[in-house]
Amino acid sequence: MGVLSLSADSDVRPVATRGRFAAIGWQWPVLALYAIWIVYVGYRHEHWFDEAQAWLLARDSNLWQLLAERIRYEGSPGLWHLILWIAIRCGLSYDLFYLIPAGFAIAGAALLLWRAPFPSWGRILILGSYFFGYQYAVLARSYAVDLLLVPLAALWFADRTARPLRYAVVIGLIANLNAHGFLVAGMLGLELLVRLVRAHQMKRGQAWRALAIAAMLGLFALVTAWQPADNGFLPTERELPGYILMDFVRNAFVDGALPFGAGGSVRFEQLFGFELSILLLLPTVGLIRAAGHGLLAAAIATVLTGFSVITHVSPWHSGLLFLFWIFLLWISWPAVISLRLRRFLLASIAIIGVWQGAQMIRAGLWDMDHVYSPGRQAAHILAEYRATHPDAHIAAYGFKTFAVQPWLPGNPFANYHDAAPHPAFLSWKTSERWKPFGNGREFVAIIESRPDLVVASTSLQKGQSAEMEAYACEAGYGILRLLPGAMMWRGRWMQDDSILILAKGSRTGCPVAGRI
Repeated sequence: MGVLSLSADSDVRPVATRGRFAAIGWQWPVLALYAIWIVYVGYRHEHWFDEAQAWLLARDSNLWQLLAERIRYEGSPGLWHLILWIAIRCGLSYDLFYLIPAGFAIAGAALLLWRAPFPSWGRILILGSYFFGYQYAVLARSYAVDLLLVPLAALWFADRTARPLRYAVVIGLIANLNAHGFLVAGMLGLELLVRLVRAHQMKRGQAWRALAIAAMLGLFALVTAWQPADNGFLPTERELPGYILMDFVRNAFVDGALPFGAGGSVRFEQLFGFELSILLLLPTVGLIRAAGHGLLAAAIATVLTGFSVITHVSPWHSGLLFLFWIFLLWISWPAVISLRLRRFLLASIAIIGVWQGAQMIRAGLWDMDHVYSPGRQAAHILAEYRATHPDAHIAAYGFKTFAVQPWLPGNPFANYHDAAPHPAFLSWKTSERWKPFGNGREFVAIIESRPDLVVASTSLQKGQSAEMEAYACEAGYGILRLLPGAMMWRGRWMQDDSILILAKGSRTGCPVAGRI
């Protein structure tokens, strides 16, 4: 059986791609198309609560408050918020927020196109994956920075003992982006230490400086993200660990039987997507073992999946497993493996890439033509109402209503800190009187307080607003506007994000009120 070894600089492009297209640099038109897609979809995207919350924290905090006091309640380190803090003070407005994730995504794409060791079609498919082409590049979250830093860590991995300083800085920055990245960065830092010791590099001052920088950045991330005792953010209801594990893995690669819809029950989709993802990852396992990175890969997979099973996890966290899969492929690519295994590996990359590419296109096209979150629309309605009713009392119900806050000069909600204009971000403290995860009793209490306007998230009722509308109508409130919004995941509806605005004294005919 033949074997195949590819160096990191090998030209593994198919012959058909060489010629006139390659003469002008095939990467340039690909990067241009990618940039146009990301920027335009980002321009059309409406930021939801999580995106707004990070912006508000950066906008309404001084640097000490941001990093020493407030970030801890968000469950992540503060590098993303620091980036926003600087951007806001440089004059960036909220309507241009999408340029920040787009910038990091385009920079990471350029690195991937010019420096990754994969075939040209493989690099293009990775750019067209769901996480590179939509979720992390369009939604303004800390994961956008990972699109640049993870490929950069992969690029500098081979020279980490000869030039450890730059590699240490990158993994230290990865540690400061999010909790999952912090854990992986810890594994990469330990691997760097072991490698430097085995290579007899510890007598060099550069090695000590690199380890010191990585340790200090890691410690800074730990301090800023350390959870306070009065954090009320984490939900109490969780799936069984086995289902969480299956969801985490399948959401990173192939998530079900069909790319755009359920091919069976939820449990069937979970099991099918998980098993197919594991099957497609088997050639990667062979490559990693041949490259001698098996222990590192096992450590990365263990901390990512283990942390997700033990603590809070959302579908988008799975993208980090996908990115570090790319990292492991990158650093292992030159390994000598059989030609048959290499073909299986390329086939698995193609299947994952095409599957996610179809979902990326569908998600992006949907985001262009639909409302992801109606925060901006609701903010305009509130501003117009306030202009004609300057003394009106406006109440909020449900944490997703805070998507309106960045579009307004200050907090408009009378039942949140008595309408104090700043800070306008949501406090997760358990002592907070306003409850972000409100229930029917909270909604009834708000209506009974008789505000002039109620801004309510229907998400807490799973998008079923009929009972809310009926009860409010019986209490003398009518619908001023129902603003639809929906969060998508891989081209499928995931979660309601609509906002219902109720006005006192404007009811018409009332349906029968049910239980709220």
